[in-house]
Amino acid sequence: MNRTILAALLLPFACLAGTAAAQEIELASLGALELVFQPAQAVQRYPGRPVAATVGFRRGEAFNVPSPGRLQQIEYLVEPGAAVDKGQPFAVLRGPEMHHFEMNYDSSRELLASAERRFRANRALYERKAISESRWLEISEQYYALALEHEHMRHFFELVKEGDNDPDSLTLVAPVSGMIDYLPAQGVVQEGDNIAQFLPLGVIRLQAALPIAIRNQVAALQAGSCTLPVARVEAVTDGFFVQAWSAPLTADCDLLLGQKLLATPLLQLAGGWRLPQSAVFQWQRQAHVLLRRGERLQPVAVELLGTQGQDYVVASAVDLGASEVLVSSVSAVQGILLGLGGE
Repeated sequence: MNRTILAALLLPFACLAGTAAAQEIELASLGALELVFQPAQAVQRYPGRPVAATVGFRRGEAFNVPSPGRLQQIEYLVEPGAAVDKGQPFAVLRGPEMHHFEMNYDSSRELLASAERRFRANRALYERKAISESRWLEISEQYYALALEHEHMRHFFELVKEGDNDPDSLTLVAPVSGMIDYLPAQGVVQEGDNIAQFLPLGVIRLQAALPIAIRNQVAALQAGSCTLPVARVEAVTDGFFVQAWSAPLTADCDLLLGQKLLATPLLQLAGGWRLPQSAVFQWQRQAHVLLRRGERLQPVAVELLGTQGQDYVVASAVDLGASEVLVSSVSAVQGILLGLGGE
């Protein structure tokens, strides 16, 4: 190439390199470069790194149906995860112990009635000091023990379908409307074991393990087509994580109870901006963007926080919304700032 022509081509960029030392570049000095500007969009939240999550429910939110005694056979009428209505039959208990349960319930009712009459009659005697305190204590303890036993049986038999005349079976109905969940019995069900649990509408949530560093920043969890606000973040750590619970799942959340998945935490942000990835470049070992200041370009340092679609989410000490950002020919201007010339 002719040295005269080469010198003529390099002369404008030599001038621009000198301007870069002042950290501002005159637009007029960029010649024929295509310059496209775009305003930065203010954002209040941005997606973080995906975290492990499970579809579940919090302790205490389910209605449990415990077994009143040892059960040999349970026939479930609906599948785990199915929606049921209050009063809908969900299981049939079979075995000779069913007749025993009914006899216990009837006898507990009669014994309680007798104990209550005795309790009321002796309370008046105790108030008149006609019986000793130890005798009254014995009568009271017997009455309350029978009342507790009867209540336990009564709660169970409130769920027994009426009109079932088979002495060797009992049909149970759902205590509430919602979703049923149970584990098929691996052998004999013992007294106190759960026959099933019922999740009322509005208690199924996302449970996510959040890194401790972002626990106070997470505003919502995103999974598939649904975005759910965070309802609670636990204050106890589990290794390097804390457990967070979302608000209840909405109708548009196509998620199954017990499902394990990756959820995206949406982090709260003050003074954040969204702009095309083409606007960001490295200079002086830091990410920068070029702001239009009248007829000049000014490099401004930014902190890369994450991505959102094809854009970057950044933070800056400078109000990026007050000016437009250069989104084209950025590498050429970067070369000028580095003293390497344009493209």
